[in-house]
Amino acid sequence: MGMGVAAIVSSLSPTSLSVFDLVWVVGMAAMMFPAMLPLVLFYNKVVTRTESNQRRIQIAGTPILLSGYLATYAGLGIAAYVAVFVALGLTSSVPALSALAVVGPGLVLIVAGIYQLTPLKARCLSYCASPVGFFAMHSGKGLSGAFGMGIKHGTYCVGCCWAYMLVMLVVAAMSIPFMAVLAGVIAVEKVMVRGSTWFVRVIASAFLLLGIASFFFPVVLSYFSLGI
Repeated sequence: MGMGVAAIVSSLSPTSLSVFDLVWVVGMAAMMFPAMLPLVLFYNKVVTRTESNQRRIQIAGTPILLSGYLATYAGLGIAAYVAVFVALGLTSSVPALSALAVVGPGLVLIVAGIYQLTPLKARCLSYCASPVGFFAMHSGKGLSGAFGMGIKHGTYCVGCCWAYMLVMLVVAAMSIPFMAVLAGVIAVEKVMVRGSTWFVRVIASAFLLLGIASFFFPVVLSYFSLGI
């Protein structure tokens, strides 16, 4: 875990938690923006036309849709903060666990690679990559419906990308350059190739190979903090 993350996760105080969650949500918003754009455009052009009060929905619907989406990531950020705080506390109180710092990042990469190949990943990715399919299954009416759709789509995105986020947090220590690289990977996966099996397998293979290589060549992990 990078010193930057460890410095933020210093206590369970509301201030520390709020700072971390703000950084987390801003980072998630920036990272997911390219993948969210098709959903927002489809909502504005198609879904709003089915509403009885189109003007109100066109003005307020998109911000509320996005707020529901970001609320999902805010909740995930709180969970991530608590998990990191507990992990740091256990490492400090049980010195033997510090050995996990050597193999932990490699294991995270391997887990991320395996998850890429699971049916759950494929199902969540199908909804994230197809706005038409998502709205056909989860369309809601009014502003409350927009908020609910934002939460549901955010949930699918978490289901699709939680392994990416775990790599970002544990291996890359929330490195901004790596977040930019990851944003590109997610945009290609969801928008350009729309969840194509070959691309998912390429990313899975890359994570698995990097994870295994890190056990023999730990210097590999240093590239993640540089975003390379």
